[in-house]
Amino acid sequence: KVSNISEDEIKQLFKMIFEEDFFMRKSRGVEKREWVTALRAVVLGTVGGGLAVFLLLVASAYAFVTMKKIPQAAVPIIILFLSALGALLSGFLTARIAGKRGLPLGACSGLLLFLLFAAAGISICTVVSWPGTITRMLVMILAGALGGYGGIRRK
Repeated sequence: KVSNISEDEIKQLFKMIFEEDFFMRKSRGVEKREWVTALRAVVLGTVGGGLAVFLLLVASAYAFVTMKKIPQAAVPIIILFLSALGALLSGFLTARIAGKRGLPLGACSGLLLFLLFAAAGISICTVVSWPGTITRMLVMILAGALGGYGGIRRK
């Protein structure tokens, strides 16, 4: 319960946080803090990778519907492959936005994308396959790191 805080205090807090002075240094002009730039790059890259995975899953769902027979065992492998592609793109976008440290930022982007997918999966299904979840996590982190490396290496 937060009834002790007035509405004006909340407005002042939001104004303080979201104004540029909160995220900027005062030395030698206005320079962005490195961690804010990295966090922004990871979030934007993750959003881009998530959007790519969404579009790929929609396209594959349409392909599954148009096909008459599809092996049930192939579906988790296809989903893992599409998740890896999304994490790869996520890491690539993160590295392009950040401009440096592509490998660790790409891995963070892949991890964040995995956490979003895991949260969505756990909210729908109560039974969790831990070996499959750990495999997906490792694949997405490695794919994000590779995408980040590729995003820095490409000039």
